Amino acid sequence: MNSRAGGLVGVAVLLALWWLASVLLFRSSGVIPTPPAVFAKLLDGQLWASTLRNTVATVTSAAQGYLWGNLAAIALSVAVLLLPRLEALANQIAIVTYCIPLVAIGPVLVIVAGRGSSGASVALAAMSCFFTTVVGCLVGLRAAPRASVDLVRAYGGTGWTVLRKVRVVAALPSLLAALRIAAPAAFLGAILAEYLGSGGGSTLGKALIAAQAQADAPLLWYLALVSALVSGLWYLLVGLIARAVTPWAAGSTATVGAA
Repeated sequence: MNSRAGGLVGVAVLLALWWLASVLLFRSSGVIPTPPAVFAKLLDGQLWASTLRNTVATVTSAAQGYLWGNLAAIALSVAVLLLPRLEALANQIAIVTYCIPLVAIGPVLVIVAGRGSSGASVALAAMSCFFTTVVGCLVGLRAAPRASVDLVRAYGGTGWTVLRKVRVVAALPSLLAALRIAAPAAFLGAILAEYLGSGGGSTLGKALIAAQAQADAPLLWYLALVSALVSGLWYLLVGLIARAVTPWAAGSTATVGAA
């Protein structure tokens, strides 16, 4: 069974379990609606229009945070490589951003940035992907073949030349893998900030709050599926870019898997 067939079987099993749970365990309460009740929301044109508007706002904030968070992570990783004395400070910064609970820092950022602003959404999205990218970038930069590094230095290359000619190429597979993982994390961070009050009234976070206040279980599940779909598409998009940019890495992975 190939991976696609296995994925389809997994989805079918999850749908069957979902349907059984909604009918057998939560039929009276209705907290878990049946799949047809949720999928019926997909046929509501007016709901689709509002969902698209909310999704665009959330994705915009998440993309900005994804950009700034990853740029900061890459810059910090390069600085550590060129100036090893900064490693202790860089590790502290990365660990702090990873360990601070987003639920705790989120309300503070919302107050600072303002409820009508998307600043908190961008900040939480950036924090959500920062640590992952720092680790992936550092691991990749340090994975450069020693022989290639020595060869460039033997011809008089500086540390900057080694970085451009050898380390960046060696780091691409690891960095792109980290960026792939960071994409759904940034989207989750943006939704969390919106749920805490950021981004104005037309966001997925606000739509979730409204559905929760109305105790509309099918709508909540519908919004959850939309959010999962957006995260999955973003993850897939970065993965496709990674395959195009580093075909040698994809080829080696496929060879290992076949062996």
